Amino acid sequence: MSYDIGYRRPPPSGQFKKGSSGNPKGRPKGSKNFLTLLEQELNQKVVVNEGGHRKTVTRLQAMVKRLVAGALQGEPKAVLLLVDLLRRSGGIEPPGVEGLLPPNYEEVLENYVRSRKSSASKA
Repeated sequence: MSYDIGYRRPPPSGQFKKGSSGNPKGRPKGSKNFLTLLEQELNQKVVVNEGGHRKTVTRLQAMVKRLVAGALQGEPKAVLLLVDLLRRSGGIEPPGVEGLLPPNYEEVLENYVRSRKSSASKA
């Protein structure tokens, strides 16, 4: 029996031994990915003053409160970010095409086409 060595056919000395892993140390048990670490940080509690009262909220809640307060004060970036977040989460429905057209749009379109035809024939 001949064994060809080449593309996708390593020699037996270069192959993994039966029952052993190619990455024996691997990922340590209990290590956390970025999203898990971010979630833990955003869920930590902080103390905020709201209306003269001290209140304990999560960091995420504090961030949302600050974003909404900035939007209410007229900060353009905060307003745009808040509207974008609401649109992506389904809090704001985009208007339908029907709501953008006047009720007599067919008549307006016909008048426009007639005026274009008459101006083209005069030229």
